[in-house]
Amino acid sequence: MKVPVAALALLLCIVALCAQVFSSPVGADTPTACCFSYAPRQIPRKFIAAYYETSSQCSKPGIIFLTKRNRQVCANPSEAWVQEYVTDLELSAARSPVTSVDRLERRA
Repeated sequence: MKVPVAALALLLCIVALCAQVFSSPVGADTPTACCFSYAPRQIPRKFIAAYYETSSQCSKPGIIFLTKRNRQVCANPSEAWVQEYVTDLELSAARSPVTSVDRLERRA
C-alpha cells in the first residue's frame, strides 16, 4: 500500500511542476537587454543614433544608446548628459514621422 501512495505523491509533484513551467506567459523567457555597468565618460552626441530604456526587470536602470556604427552603450539615466541626449532624441523623433530606431534599422 505504501508504494502506490508514494507513486501518487510523486505524480502529483510532477504535475504541479509542469503546471508552473507551462503557466508562464508566452515570450517570458526572451532575453532582455540590461546594463551591468555604465559608460565611464560622456559619449559625443554626434555618434548617437537612437536609444532605448532597459527593462524594469533588470537589476540596474539604464539607457542603452545605439551608435551610428550599430554599437550599444549603456549609460546611467541619472546623469545630466544622458537626460539631455534622451530629450534631444525624443524631440528629433517627434519632428519626423519615422523614429530614430527605425532609421537605424533601415541602414542595417
